[in-house]
Amino acid sequence: MALRVTENSPQTSQRAEIASTLIVVQQTARDQALIIYNSKGIIGAEMIQRLQAREDRGWIGVADRDLLQVLAVELKTVDRDSQEYESVGRKEALALAKEGCQRPEEILINLEIDPAQKLRGAKLSTLTQATACAGIKERREPVMRKATENNIKLIAASVQQIFSYQPTPVEIWKSIRHRDFSRQVKNFLWKSIHSAHRIGIFWKHIPECGERATCNFCNETEDLEHVLIKCKRPGRAQIWALAKDLWLRKHDSWLEPSLGGVLGCGLATFHGKKGKVSLGLARLYRILVSESIFVLWKVRNDTVISRNGEPPPENMIHNKWLQAINLRLTFDRILTNHAKYGKQNSIRSSVVLQTWSSTLLMLEFHQKSIASVPRDRVALGLFLQLNEESLPGDWIKQPGFLVGIEPKSSHPPSQPTGRRGMG
Repeated sequence: MALRVTENSPQTSQRAEIASTLIVVQQTARDQALIIYNSKGIIGAEMIQRLQAREDRGWIGVADRDLLQVLAVELKTVDRDSQEYESVGRKEALALAKEGCQRPEEILINLEIDPAQKLRGAKLSTLTQATACAGIKERREPVMRKATENNIKLIAASVQQIFSYQPTPVEIWKSIRHRDFSRQVKNFLWKSIHSAHRIGIFWKHIPECGERATCNFCNETEDLEHVLIKCKRPGRAQIWALAKDLWLRKHDSWLEPSLGGVLGCGLATFHGKKGKVSLGLARLYRILVSESIFVLWKVRNDTVISRNGEPPPENMIHNKWLQAINLRLTFDRILTNHAKYGKQNSIRSSVVLQTWSSTLLMLEFHQKSIASVPRDRVALGLFLQLNEESLPGDWIKQPGFLVGIEPKSSHPPSQPTGRRGMG
């Protein structure tokens, strides 16, 4: 059976399996036993193991409950839930799914439940305060600020344009809590989507503060897009150039930053040479972009608040960015200690290697001048490759490795002075 279903909800593999099972059950006689094969054991888990608990809490907080509630009423017997999906009809099921996607006509799933069999509300004897609060929140109509709604749409459109993937609002909110982001970056992204930073039009309605809404360098409204993408004040272009420099040592092309793209960097996906998804590329991109925008934000605040509009020196901005990236490399190296940090907080060594490969230099190269190193991409890539090949096998467990960008001196070189003559 190949069908195309009318759906306004987010399309996931789990929802597709539940919907297909429900359609089959509705078209099968109620007294006929069914043997259900599925890839993830969803039906067996929801209809056998968790059904009583789901009904006791009134299906509060359960994903796809609109389908599962109907399926629970329709499904009278389950012979077994098989884990043999890989060997039982897998190819045929995928072929039917592709056929269904191409069909022009759509069908509407019947979600009506017999009132006599419909359970309403949660069981008081098992109800907890947390469940009750969650149920109250679900009944309230969600209210989204206009600025937040616009930013969500902007991120979705940018991710669609850059990565050919249309994320849902839920996926966007989940992406800013990605474990590859530091806590400060997570807070910054959350405020950015809500337009909660005290910049731009925030100051226009406050007496005697209207001039703060304008960038004193560009004479334009200083909103977040201006700060991160458009501002001509020294620092912004320099930080993005550094990020681009490091990225091009690992990937062939650089994605020019846009507001929606950088706020949605947690949704980035990249493919390697063989077409497979590259987790290392995506992770490096998330780290580079998120740390770059946060350093850029801190440089802007330092310029406007602490330095009275005077931008920091170029070498200071350079070293601030480099310090942030090297700190992430150091954290990655330290967090490979599974015994100390546990399974939840530690990082696999293979993930760290995939992330930072082609970007490293040993500390001894930083201590010397690398002015003689070729600057063109091909020669520089060969230099980095040769340098990485000379790394010890356990370099992750040793200090002394930094990303392949040289820090800049904070002080100009002193000029030698001659001795004064005697007499």
